[in-house]
Amino acid sequence: MVADGPVPSAVHAEPPALSAETLDARRELIALGARYHRAGWLFGTSGNLSARVATPGGERVVVTASGRDKGALTEEDFVELDLAGRVLAAGLAAGTSERARPSAEATIHLALYRTRPGARVALHVHTVASALADPDGAFAARGSSEGVPHLGFSGLEIVKGWDLWEPDAVAELPVFANWPEVPRIADAIERFYRAHPEARVPALLIARHGITAWGADPATANRHLEVTEFLCQVALARRR
Repeated sequence: MVADGPVPSAVHAEPPALSAETLDARRELIALGARYHRAGWLFGTSGNLSARVATPGGERVVVTASGRDKGALTEEDFVELDLAGRVLAAGLAAGTSERARPSAEATIHLALYRTRPGARVALHVHTVASALADPDGAFAARGSSEGVPHLGFSGLEIVKGWDLWEPDAVAELPVFANWPEVPRIADAIERFYRAHPEARVPALLIARHGITAWGADPATANRHLEVTEFLCQVALARRR
């Protein structure tokens, strides 16, 4: 699977320019993109970063465009979607008159925004630990819900970064199959969270692929992402 390929369905009518209402969110996502690229989490144009923005015309999801270098994002390297996935606006590719396109992974962000009411920022990165932690389906032995395996963590102080404060808290990180058809992954994610609205861990893994974490604002989403990456490293160390 290409890490950051375009959405399969083409946009027939050229979308308008990006809205001023999403500018602050785009600037915050640009800063996070540079940070994660420096960390080696968004190499090769992989990954996607998004925010859900309330505008006078309704909610918009602004997400990084397909094929963009996340270490060198500009304010034009984004697409705006409604929660159903329709393109509302798009930036211009540098030096061209071609409008940006959403990647297939935008469907994962939309699935989360539709099912996680507190999610206002979603971050999807490809780290070494998250890609290698489950090469042989080891997570399946940890238990599953609705056919979705998960990795359980207990007794680790860092789960407080997921807002799990109980002394005996068991954090269950769901792991979704990495289907070649990305909308199929998004469908599985949406079904899972509709069936489990009580799920508390603000992150998920896609096996042999990467992490997606979310939060009410960029700082919270970043904290949840960093906690998830740390625990992926723990899981990998356990396997070794």
